[in-house]
Amino acid sequence: MSPCTFRLGKLLAALSLSLAFLQVGLGQDFSLGPLRDSEAIYGPGKLAGFELLNSDNQPDIIQRFIEAEAKEREALNQHTFKRDVILQTIGPNGEITGEYVRNSQFLFDDKGRRIERLFYHPPSTIREMRITREDIKDLAGGQLLGVDITEASKYQFKFIGTEVQNSRDLVAIDVTPLVQPNPNRMSERFFVGRIWIDSTSFQIVKTRGWVEPQGKQRFPMFETWREPFNAVLAFPVRTEADDILHFPQYDVHYRIKVRYYDYKLFACKVSIKDVDEGAPNQ
Repeated sequence: MSPCTFRLGKLLAALSLSLAFLQVGLGQDFSLGPLRDSEAIYGPGKLAGFELLNSDNQPDIIQRFIEAEAKEREALNQHTFKRDVILQTIGPNGEITGEYVRNSQFLFDDKGRRIERLFYHPPSTIREMRITREDIKDLAGGQLLGVDITEASKYQFKFIGTEVQNSRDLVAIDVTPLVQPNPNRMSERFFVGRIWIDSTSFQIVKTRGWVEPQGKQRFPMFETWREPFNAVLAFPVRTEADDILHFPQYDVHYRIKVRYYDYKLFACKVSIKDVDEGAPNQ
């Protein structure tokens, strides 16, 4: 999203984050530039509570995760589902100062492209900033899926270790793009953050991170959870964010609540023609 009223000025000094990631298949390190402080992302003590993995098993686990996620993505492309979105700005006393609601149903065409059918979308009451095309794209992209596994070759992965959450053994993996996202190409969106995968099924259980590039806009840290849909699949069930967006001349307390539900197997495939997408509703 972008601010509604500010003009270009001197940006606040950004905290520096320099993380070295394991580049799968190419074997070189990548420095992630000034984005966010690592403890703000992962909490105090980045490795606290984790058991480090045997390095000999890491490439195999990555490959099995990629294969499992590819199957999840293929299965999701065969299901319709509904999504309820509430975006809110929050005042200094915790009051809601503006709201953007977008409730819709999704299906996918035979090329894996999402088709959204809006069924409830009242006018936005958010005034502190503008909901942009990138915000809408992220809702159906990085915030829903995290890493787009169809573009796995554009990412690199670093093992953090294993931990137990809700009696489940999980593997934590940090994810970053191979190439620094270009702020002049805002349509090319990349997930940056951490994923937790089940140590047995290798399916994603939780995703935490944000979407790059940001350019002159600001995008929140979010978390997306998946839960079992049946004995084989696990689909996203909710996304949440509660973050402070730092614009050059003011901050905005921003909240996201998204629910994904009513998954149904779609019996046929749909082909559509490419059309120019209009500007998102404000």
